[in-house]
Amino acid sequence: MFPDLMTELLRRGSYIRFRAIGASMQPTIEDGELITVAPVGPGSVKRGDILLYQNERGVVAHRVVGVVKGTVTINGGDSPPYLMRGDASVSCDAPVQLGQVIGRVVAVQRGGRNLALDSRLANLLRLARLKIAKSKAFRLLHLNC
Repeated sequence: MFPDLMTELLRRGSYIRFRAIGASMQPTIEDGELITVAPVGPGSVKRGDILLYQNERGVVAHRVVGVVKGTVTINGGDSPPYLMRGDASVSCDAPVQLGQVIGRVVAVQRGGRNLALDSRLANLLRLARLKIAKSKAFRLLHLNC
């Protein structure tokens, strides 16, 4: 019921906040921290975004690490699927269709302060992570997509 309520609120343009559960997005999002999720349009998703999406296990917030080239039909959808991975994970999730995406994580509350994940500093950190992820050594050791 919670995923349906979140999806409906985001579809109507509302932002939502709830506590994240799990460690897959450490250090960006720690277990138990409040996250803020905003609606996301289909053309605005880019590498480095943290998307909230629904899969067979439930609702997941992971980072976009790439887009599959070409159009692939997955879960009844017919669009280029996103490659997603938690920051603390060593392998990618199953490809995610746009229809599975619920919203974009835009902030995390840490130590009583809201930290924007779409700020200039957050974008610089995201670019640094992407540069590291592109390094050949990192791919050989960690990227199982």
